Amino acid sequence: MTDGDQREALVRRAEDEREEIVKRYELGLDPTNIVDPWENPTFEIYHITDKYGFMHDSRLPTTRDSQEMQLTKIELERDKKWMKMLAKWPPPQDKLHTRVYKGIPKAVRWPAWKKLLNVDQSIANNAGVYPRMLLLAKKYSTETRQIDADVNRQFRDNLAYRERYSIKQCSLFNVLNAYSIYNSELGYCQGMACVAGVLLLFMQEEEAFWALNTLITDQKYAMHGLFIEGFPKLTRFIDHHDRILSKIMRKLHKHFTKHNVDALLYAIKWFFVVFVERVPFSLSLRVWDIFLLDGDRVILAMAITILYLHKDELLRMKDMDAIIEYLQAKLHKNFGYSDDDAIHALERVMKKLKDLKLDVPPPAKSNEFPTRTLGDFVDADMEKKIGRRRNDYTDTEKQVITDVISRQEQNAIDVQSTVSYETSECATGDAYSMKTYQSITSLATSPANSSYSLYSNGYVVTTIENAHDHDPSRSQSIHNLTYLNSQPPQNSLPNGLQHMRHSFSSDSDSRKRLDLDQALEALQRQQLHMHVKPTSAAGHREPNQGIYIVQNGGRHIDQQQRDVASAIDDANDAEADDNDDALSVENTRL
Repeated sequence: MTDGDQREALVRRAEDEREEIVKRYELGLDPTNIVDPWENPTFEIYHITDKYGFMHDSRLPTTRDSQEMQLTKIELERDKKWMKMLAKWPPPQDKLHTRVYKGIPKAVRWPAWKKLLNVDQSIANNAGVYPRMLLLAKKYSTETRQIDADVNRQFRDNLAYRERYSIKQCSLFNVLNAYSIYNSELGYCQGMACVAGVLLLFMQEEEAFWALNTLITDQKYAMHGLFIEGFPKLTRFIDHHDRILSKIMRKLHKHFTKHNVDALLYAIKWFFVVFVERVPFSLSLRVWDIFLLDGDRVILAMAITILYLHKDELLRMKDMDAIIEYLQAKLHKNFGYSDDDAIHALERVMKKLKDLKLDVPPPAKSNEFPTRTLGDFVDADMEKKIGRRRNDYTDTEKQVITDVISRQEQNAIDVQSTVSYETSECATGDAYSMKTYQSITSLATSPANSSYSLYSNGYVVTTIENAHDHDPSRSQSIHNLTYLNSQPPQNSLPNGLQHMRHSFSSDSDSRKRLDLDQALEALQRQQLHMHVKPTSAAGHREPNQGIYIVQNGGRHIDQQQRDVASAIDDANDAEADDNDDALSVENTRL
């Protein structure tokens, strides 16, 4: 069989698979539809659902206390006010702001969100577009398999999505599949399923499609930059989040860096899906209300608000895994504050950030917005049709990985990361900043060439892939500091990131996207466990460690030099604390 015949056979197989998947969604709940047993969770009799349709493992209270009854009464009154306001849209901006921050009542969230996102106007201006995109997607979408897999795991604890091929599951599949054709430049990325899933809880299918389009393409929300290859908006927001944290919550920022807690480990879902599945669903809806009103600056402010409200608990945690679990899982189950208290704190933080001119990140670049005309059908190339996996990273993806490593190393330097002489743990009592040490040894202008190096206490610890490849002639000496100028092999990745690959589907362009879950796992593994011991002047490699340790001129650093550096460091810390008093939200009563 020739190469041409093989390609044709692969294309036919992909087309047949897409046709089979589409057919199952068209059948929906028809008894003749084939559903694998594992795809349908059973309905346990003791599961009780809340008012949003989410199921719980324990029975909810059968009676309501006086506080809950009062809240219900207030919400009924708000229903009436909102119905009057929606009938006279648009309302005065100050009235809209006040009522949105108080919370949009559940009964009117559907029409309110449609007004905020101009859904009815989009449908009127694009009559017949959605059915045409859906028809094209059923025939030509290369994203079908990945979308099908993500639909099957989205909100499975909610009654609307609980049953395989239910009405809402079919709608979610249709919306995502059609949008992959409508916005061919973006296609489909994990995270879009959650956003569309939330919209479909309150909207009909075509309404959710145009609402999703507004969130992705409108500059007020600009989620295109979050989902496109390379995640440029995510990188920009993470950098600005770190900048805010370092300026107004320095103690927490140092604590996170000391324990290798990168913002990517806890903030990806915050930014990608606006806090859904990271805080209680009722609170995430309140944040969504404000997000739809005020735009993406709300996401940055809410991220800071969460850390501010829980900073005391976070500072008590001395382990990266405990911090990540707390932010990713525990807050979702028990946030510790009422929704009203959390929103009041958010409003105060937004005002504080605005006063400090930190509420808006640096301007977006052109790659965060669509460049192709929306709605124009673009036939996929042969590789996408076949669903062939790529074996390497694109230049954009390599740049993302490099940026992550660079940011972590810069944070480590800024927060005075160090290694203890006597133990392999981070030193606390006599730790001093690398910047101070560089000024003492006149090395401030002579950084190491390798982006995989970590500096501390006169040692240079450099990860190397193969110790036997080390060439002593490549070592250099600058101001009595010997370091290994070791570059990793071409196309290699640092430990912990070398297995970070894509969530591929055999027919999906999502192979261009970094799989979020795997990226998180890889970053969590990216801890360099260093065990530093006194060495000879020539240096040595620790057993079973990819670390080469070279001592400062073959000698221990003099105790007097350490005392001088420690004194300078104490002065720097005192100055930083004074600045914290002037800037920090920690010292602003919310």
